Amino acid sequence: MKKKQIIYIVIMFAAIVLLAAGYILAKNYNDKKSEEEAAKEEADSKTIDIYDIDTENVVKISIANDSGSFDMVLKDNVWVQEGTDVPMNTENVQEMLDAVADVDAIKVISEDGNNLSEYGLDNPGLSYTITMTDGTQYNIRLGIALSTDVSAHYALLDSDTKVYSVSDNYYDPFDTDVVSMTRIDDEVNINSDYITKVSVNNREGLDFSAKYLGEETSDKYYKWEITKPYKDILADTDTLKAQLDKYTTIEYEKCVDYNCEDMSKYGLDKPYGTVALDYYSVAGVSESEEDSEEASSDTDTEDNSAQATPVPEEMREYYTYTLYVGDKYVDNDTEGYYVNQEGNNNVYTLSADKVNELFGFTTFSMADPCIYSELVDQISGYDIEYKDKKYSVERREEKAEESADDEKKSDDDDGMVNVYYVNGQKVDETEILTLYSAAYLLTLSGEADKSLMTDEKAVLTITYHPNEGEDVVVKYIPYGNENFYSVDKNGMTYFLTDKRGIDDLVSRYESFMEKNNL
Repeated sequence: MKKKQIIYIVIMFAAIVLLAAGYILAKNYNDKKSEEEAAKEEADSKTIDIYDIDTENVVKISIANDSGSFDMVLKDNVWVQEGTDVPMNTENVQEMLDAVADVDAIKVISEDGNNLSEYGLDNPGLSYTITMTDGTQYNIRLGIALSTDVSAHYALLDSDTKVYSVSDNYYDPFDTDVVSMTRIDDEVNINSDYITKVSVNNREGLDFSAKYLGEETSDKYYKWEITKPYKDILADTDTLKAQLDKYTTIEYEKCVDYNCEDMSKYGLDKPYGTVALDYYSVAGVSESEEDSEEASSDTDTEDNSAQATPVPEEMREYYTYTLYVGDKYVDNDTEGYYVNQEGNNNVYTLSADKVNELFGFTTFSMADPCIYSELVDQISGYDIEYKDKKYSVERREEKAEESADDEKKSDDDDGMVNVYYVNGQKVDETEILTLYSAAYLLTLSGEADKSLMTDEKAVLTITYHPNEGEDVVVKYIPYGNENFYSVDKNGMTYFLTDKRGIDDLVSRYESFMEKNNL
């Protein structure tokens, strides 16, 4: 073997040895680094146990933050504000107690506590003290939040020197004020099916009242009557029921003044608006059972064949709920109103959106929009008057002729059919029913302005003769706005209807009468 080849082999062998040695050294270094990192991660993941608190023996919680300071004490097993005995929200207090039952720190930030201002601990934004039955106190002071992905704050835990980082679990429940902590006792939960009367008014001109007719009417749909500002006007049941549902559950936001002595501070001495409900509850029935009955009632409403069973009078317990709405307030980006419930002196807040729901309707929107809504088989006939002419439409039941078409025969076993006469002359059933439907479909367009009403003669008068009850006279009278006629229904002149619909109806009457030589 040549000398040159031997040298090449030696060099290659040396390179391999060096590479192997380098690999071993790198592996050992990486293994050591991984072990160090793992140890560091393990150390970082371990929390530092500060103290455990037996929350069953906590008798006082003192809180100071940017909103102020207040003390809560346990008095006769009830948490109250010290000095006022205002009851505190039990759930919120329990959340605080659960938070401090086991106090751990994430890590030590500074052993000597120098430069506390760097951590916001020279003047803590939040601090609280937990006092035990034996007088032992635990003090926690919290500074600024850490500028990391960890949700934590700098803290001093019973020490003026050692700075820790602690989880926000020890911060969030105590970042509150006495108003937010005050217990709310008067929230509303009423079954809307048990409301018998509603009154709503405000300074903007809304002055509405309605009463439940209940068993006073046999009508399956029209169960409510508007009593103010109208008289004897039926309410649209679906629309009114939807509005009532907005009053049955009211959740106040905060109690800003417990047992207030001066309602004028909140505009409640002269309220902006008032909501009053007369209602009853069912003796011996829980709220959950009432909710179940209400859901069942809603299902029954959808099924026309189902009939609700009235609650016996002896099982009813009657109540009145009245809510007063005072001044509006703006707190940062939040708007609301101060409210007070009849029967106590507590002042609560209610969101502006909720208050707008309570008053956000017009009386007209609650009225039945139909001018006359009786079906043709519920009347014996009707009279029509226009242009100094009068026609009387009469519905009679007569024996069907043998040659009569099957479509005209009654379903009754006696073979009776409806036959229609105008001024004593028999007319085509289909044509006269089409005319009746045209009048039946007429609806109200709005409220009449008394200043625009005229004394002119009605362009059309229809007098209905119901099978039961008194006649109903509906007059359509020229109005100061050429797009409408005012409607006079049995002397009630609250509303308007579209002029085109009435003019078209008169034209159709004229064509029908001319065709039938009447």
